[in-house]
Amino acid sequence: MTPNAWAWIVLAVAIGVGACLSSVILFARARDHRGRIRWFWFGLAAIIFGIGVWATHFVAMLAEEPAMQMGYALAPTVLSVALVSLGAIPGFALMLTPSPSMVRRLGSGVMLGGSIAAMHFTGMEAMRFDGRLAYKPGYVILAISLGMILSALSWRRVDELPRASAVVETATLLVLGIAAVHFISMAGTRYIPGPTPTIGGILIGRNATLASVVACALVVGTALTIGLFDQRWRWTRDEAARLRELADCTIEGLLIHTDGVILWANSVVCEMLGSDADRLAGHHVIDLVAPDWQEVVGSHLSLASKSIDEIEVTGTQGILLRVELASRKIHYEGHSAGVLALRDITERRKTEARIEHLAYNDSLTGLSNRARFDEYLALMITRADEGQPVSLLIIDLDRFKAVNDLHGHPIGDRVLQHVASRLQRLVRSDDLVARLGGDEFAIVVPKTTVEAATNLAGRIIESLCRPFEVDGFILVIGASVGVAMAPANANRAATLMQASDFALGRAKREGRNRLCFFEAGMDVRFRERQAIELDLRRAIEMETLDVHYQPLVDCVTRRTIGYEALVRWQHAERGWISPAEFIPIAEEAGLILPLGQFVLERAAAAACEWADDITLAVNLSPRQFHNPTLPEDIIATIKRIGLPAHRLELEVTESVLIDDSVRALEMLRRLKTYGMSIALDDFGTGYSSLGTLRQFPFDKLKIDRSFVNNLGIDPDATSMVNAILAMGSSLRLTVTAEGVETQIQLETLCAGGCDIMQGYLLGRPAAFPHESDRASVTAIQSDRPFYSNNNT
Repeated sequence: MTPNAWAWIVLAVAIGVGACLSSVILFARARDHRGRIRWFWFGLAAIIFGIGVWATHFVAMLAEEPAMQMGYALAPTVLSVALVSLGAIPGFALMLTPSPSMVRRLGSGVMLGGSIAAMHFTGMEAMRFDGRLAYKPGYVILAISLGMILSALSWRRVDELPRASAVVETATLLVLGIAAVHFISMAGTRYIPGPTPTIGGILIGRNATLASVVACALVVGTALTIGLFDQRWRWTRDEAARLRELADCTIEGLLIHTDGVILWANSVVCEMLGSDADRLAGHHVIDLVAPDWQEVVGSHLSLASKSIDEIEVTGTQGILLRVELASRKIHYEGHSAGVLALRDITERRKTEARIEHLAYNDSLTGLSNRARFDEYLALMITRADEGQPVSLLIIDLDRFKAVNDLHGHPIGDRVLQHVASRLQRLVRSDDLVARLGGDEFAIVVPKTTVEAATNLAGRIIESLCRPFEVDGFILVIGASVGVAMAPANANRAATLMQASDFALGRAKREGRNRLCFFEAGMDVRFRERQAIELDLRRAIEMETLDVHYQPLVDCVTRRTIGYEALVRWQHAERGWISPAEFIPIAEEAGLILPLGQFVLERAAAAACEWADDITLAVNLSPRQFHNPTLPEDIIATIKRIGLPAHRLELEVTESVLIDDSVRALEMLRRLKTYGMSIALDDFGTGYSSLGTLRQFPFDKLKIDRSFVNNLGIDPDATSMVNAILAMGSSLRLTVTAEGVETQIQLETLCAGGCDIMQGYLLGRPAAFPHESDRASVTAIQSDRPFYSNNNT
């Protein structure tokens, strides 16, 4: 085998390990719950297992390099992942009961091993090449048997889940079962040249298969991250519960003394100090106290203090304990005596220290967080006014998002930890390194000069441009640095932050992997943005924005069947401002909710004047899904205006599915239940997968204009569009093509089976006619160009 083939095999094993670990952790979560939440974790475990097995198989198949061209039929390829996911459901279900019997374990092994084998051989039958496959029965029987046996053995410690050792053992045996089915079966498989069978359907090539597998690997990595975070949260919760139980059982220790000489001690003090009552009797209390606190204890011994103080006492093996001390006068055995009450608060103080650490430090990297950074920067700014200049360096990692997307969040987290370690080694003890969030870091450098700040920024860039080795991957990211100084550039913390951000933005625009100092004039763009934000806020309040409508044309009848509402802004001084400029500002400034409400109300009111069969499409921003009452607000609006729900189509982008898929899914289902249709906008430019399309209640896909633009020019673009059209047809989804501007594009789309088109060729966005000249929507439709097509 070639080194390249071994690399594919190693990657396949890694995906299998990640999938099995994820599914076992999620399955353990399901065993610990009841009701709906149990089935959520259970279903997620089965899906991740199925996707992981499927991805493992097809990555391993990439190691096969037969001397012929190969492809895969879409239908059996999709069927293979469905078989293993569905087969995992009964296999996992048999293990949900406490202490499952041997019969259940054997049954689960048969189900899981059988589903893995079904996926393998269905996936093999999906191969299309000049020839056929032949299997050696002995190898096939051995592979399936081992898969079932290892799957059954994997549940040996099922009742010990989610203990780490049990999770690792269970996942390891499942991975071995998957490997046995695949590699033993492949050892008994032969490629026999011959004529290619004539079988219809869509073929997907090596690159498309690889892209699908990468998407599956990302899903598995995300699930593994969720499972590990969930496991960590459970451990943290359990530890917190134990701490609360200990706190509930705490009682004070008591020492009775005369002039400081101990007469008696209770069991709590004995346990606290690692001694017994007899050994403590006769000793002076001062002998138990750390030297720095003896004066405080002396005032309690003389009964001169009525307060509660914190002191340190020497416990077992000389360990200092932090205790609360109170004293009172009593009578003991007929004599005047004193009593000291001791409450061990050592653990409480440690806990408070940990809480303070969490409050002021980033949990992932251990660096200072934004709260400590803000405090320290404000303090250093005040000292800068006293003749001690301070530099602020804002650091942004240049290619970190690509690392996260390609290798998953666990690898990304490890990279951030390595970055934090390198930054810490570059600074002085007085410098503060903080993680502000994501892949953005900051360093506050007091008592510095321009030369020193420049030198530090250069060393940071040089250090972060060096490769990172993480879990066997060699990763190169790089960094850009923006530098500002106080009091030269600013005399307030917020202003200094802005100055550094301006400098960082310029460094990134000029090619990244560089440093940039703040210069006068950098804030012009920022002030211009603020002016646009202020004008936009006023325009929304005064309702001076416009809503234009672009027709949606049926590919078969060539009639307008609906309109998409598009917001437009004619500024009194700046003229037309592009939505690409003011909508991101609206999102960042928190104006997207009132803007979206304005567009919906204006467009819904206009649509009520149209013919009953004309639909209205309205875009929803991902930021609008942060509003928990979004579905209710939309429903209330169209009820009040009188627009039937079936005439409203809501368009969402793929980023909505990434930000918070659970919440987005629940909201979209509520809207769908009410009768509205849901469209996935800009399809193909993000992270959509078949799983996403099946999970979310989409009625329509909108092909992004970037694909449509190259129709008739780029064969790959044509193939991609045809694949999306075929997929939409298979999933029974309506497909709309955006950006249709040429006759070639129109004819290609119609020939491919596109349902709906929109673009400048069919009609530009325009204000809808006023009521006075509104003859009918049909009249407007008749003005649309009609293009003949022999294939329609």
